[in-house]
Amino acid sequence: MATLKDITRRLKSIKNIQKITKSMKMVAAAKYARAERELKPARVYGTGSLALYEKADIKAPEDKKKHLIIGVSSDRGLCGAIHSSVAKQMKNEVAALTAAGKEVMIVGVGEKIKGILYRTHSDQFLVSFKDVGRKPPTFGDASVIALELLNSGYEFDEGSIIFNQFKSVIS
Repeated sequence: MATLKDITRRLKSIKNIQKITKSMKMVAAAKYARAERELKPARVYGTGSLALYEKADIKAPEDKKKHLIIGVSSDRGLCGAIHSSVAKQMKNEVAALTAAGKEVMIVGVGEKIKGILYRTHSDQFLVSFKDVGRKPPTFGDASVIALELLNSGYEFDEGSIIFNQFKSVIS
């Protein structure tokens, strides 16, 4: 049976941990707000190019055998749900595409996604990246990933990018 001294020490430890996690939440919220502010001007380019490609009258070839799935996560963090939800969606996508007879390869952006998926899908891992997104994402980060994919020698017919998107309660 625990003594009164052990219980008070444990309560004090819990309160200290609560203070630390509260300050970590505040730091994360500030970093997120800064990243959101810096990302907002770049969204115009993404939506504009998406609209352009949707309106183009280009037909894709019907025989699509090779599929590339890119999972975007982070290198570190205490929120496991973010990483596990991306991994779960990737596993479901891999299973569905494999059942349809397609060859599937995986690219991981972030150490967490690699750690989760490498155990079960190591034979399908093409390449993984780390230290992406520590600072606000730039064209240089994307070009490093694109160049590495081009240099890997894997040619694919179709690709998917799986990531989390924050949806605010306010919006």
